[in-house]
Amino acid sequence: HGFGIMVAVGLWFGTEMAMRKAKRDGLDPDIINRVVTWMIVGIFVGGHLGHAFFYAPEEITRQGWIYLFKVWDGLSSFGGFIVTSFLCWLFFRKENNRVRKQNTERSQQGKKLLFPVRATHYGDCVIYGFPMAFGLGRVGCFMAHDHPGIETTFFLGVEGVCRHSFGDTSFICHDLGLYEAIWACSLIGIVAFLDKKPRFPGFYLAMIPMYYAPVRFSLDYLRTADVRYFGLTPAQYGTMILFSIGLTVFLIFRH
Repeated sequence: HGFGIMVAVGLWFGTEMAMRKAKRDGLDPDIINRVVTWMIVGIFVGGHLGHAFFYAPEEITRQGWIYLFKVWDGLSSFGGFIVTSFLCWLFFRKENNRVRKQNTERSQQGKKLLFPVRATHYGDCVIYGFPMAFGLGRVGCFMAHDHPGIETTFFLGVEGVCRHSFGDTSFICHDLGLYEAIWACSLIGIVAFLDKKPRFPGFYLAMIPMYYAPVRFSLDYLRTADVRYFGLTPAQYGTMILFSIGLTVFLIFRH
């Protein structure tokens, strides 16, 4: 229950943060408010599909394709990232087509034209609110202790959430939900500071993925329960793609 509450709170505050940036940038905050519904679908549907195909394919074999519809049974953050990004792109494209039609009518009537709905502008606002939403969501993960890691003597290790496979004795282990919560929540202040100066459209779409990718890649070495392909977790392959996308956006739109 704590996880669900923190995800909801994170989405609410993250949306508010994104809408305020849109207003500061002279964009329509209502577009951000409306894209959140699409994002929620992407988070849970994409998150579950990513989990099913890459982390629990044996469940598809055991339960059949009906398992793909059990969106409450396992989530993968990178599956959510992929589907949410695609849905956001579709939404902004749909909104831009709507604005283009309106501008045709407004032009004929001699009215001021509306600003186009560009993915780089509105995508920047959406991902600007990501640290808040993701950070509070990861606090929920920490409350549920659903991302336990290997045994450790590190001072942030958590006791009582990990147990040896050969007995009931618990030990201190890494809690990766806690680590990602700390990372994401610390980023809230960083993006707020960076936004004090004008940035090129797409700046946050480039910066945040490139900043997150190496952190997540490193943290996944502390996991215990993940499926691995050629020594790497699915999320680690995802971080490579994520970093490449961020770098590409930076190189294309930095001027």
